[in-house]
Amino acid sequence: MPLVFLFLLIEFFDELNYGIGNAALPAIRTDLALSYAQVGLLLGLPHILGSFIEPVLMLLGDTRLRKRLVIGGGLAIVLTLVGIALAQSFPPLLVAMIIAFPASGAFVSLSQATLIDLNPGREAQAMARWTVAGSVANLLGPLLLAGALTLGLSWRWVYAGLAIFCLGLVLTVLPQRFPAKGKPAPEVAEEAETPEEAAPAEKTSLLQGLWQAARNPRLLGWFVLLELSDLLLDVLAGYLPLYFTDVAGLPLAQTSLLLSALMLAGLAADAALIPVLERFNGRKVVRVSAGVVALLYAAWLLAPWLWAKIGLIILVKLCTLGWYQVLQGEAFATIPGRSGTVMALNSVFGLAAGAIAWLVGWLAAQAGLPAAMWLLLLGPVSLAVFVRPPHR
Repeated sequence: MPLVFLFLLIEFFDELNYGIGNAALPAIRTDLALSYAQVGLLLGLPHILGSFIEPVLMLLGDTRLRKRLVIGGGLAIVLTLVGIALAQSFPPLLVAMIIAFPASGAFVSLSQATLIDLNPGREAQAMARWTVAGSVANLLGPLLLAGALTLGLSWRWVYAGLAIFCLGLVLTVLPQRFPAKGKPAPEVAEEAETPEEAAPAEKTSLLQGLWQAARNPRLLGWFVLLELSDLLLDVLAGYLPLYFTDVAGLPLAQTSLLLSALMLAGLAADAALIPVLERFNGRKVVRVSAGVVALLYAAWLLAPWLWAKIGLIILVKLCTLGWYQVLQGEAFATIPGRSGTVMALNSVFGLAAGAIAWLVGWLAAQAGLPAAMWLLLLGPVSLAVFVRPPHR
């Protein structure tokens, strides 16, 4: 299997898992009798704890150990999916979610980093194709869950199926030859097979590169903007199923179908982004779309009718054009050839993402979910103000 296609398939799996997880959250909450505060912990604490582990894994991804890390991360994800499928209470579910985050970093993020290394100078375009693969899976995830529920199957069986899918991907990775660092040609030597082969000089160079990157204000700025953009991407997606079931009163099956419609809108936006980036500067695209989304999201929060909320949230999804792809691509382009280092520092900023996800859950427990959702408006407003067009 071509290496690039395999990486896109890994992203497909990751977003399929993510889409199913979001759609299944109301059912999991009901079956395990979870409170809003516990939901906030599930969505936030893994981000926070993973931010202490993932940077080390990402930094080691800039050594000959990258392939071993990808394989190990994939196997860990298989175990966490089995753990989620078997969980009967909140603590084991939380443990599985905590392990899943750094495991996903090793399996998925390092696959993304390698894809970027194969596309120097076209980071945003590579990210756009990566995101399209994920958007297709995001569309299918809620549909698969809705189909399983219609057939009388539990969400637990869906997670068991995801575990089998992930195991198949790991077995496919095993015979692949990864590119050597700094050599994007596909016919390069395979990754080192033992940790001892990572020479001390290489480790010293990694730490020096990490220190230099950590003092790069441009890179840190892109990371801040990435986390702010995530407020109306992953954080919003995590709470939308609860909003439409608990606040709007939609049944779970209809909520899953609505999530599929949102994923279809996201897929359309991601597919449209590929030709858009060939004609327009990505930063300008993000800035304009953020201004539009800020108005649409505020209108969604204020709309009193269910049909209006459905239409507006679909428009919000359509208009978040290029946020993740462009901002992540700009971060990679800031220090070319050090994709693992970029991912390592980016992981540290997951502390902020996890804290905000938890904060929304805490506010929802105190003041209600509709009031807590106003916090997410900070994302598009910040992008509209702080994303600057490139200097001519």
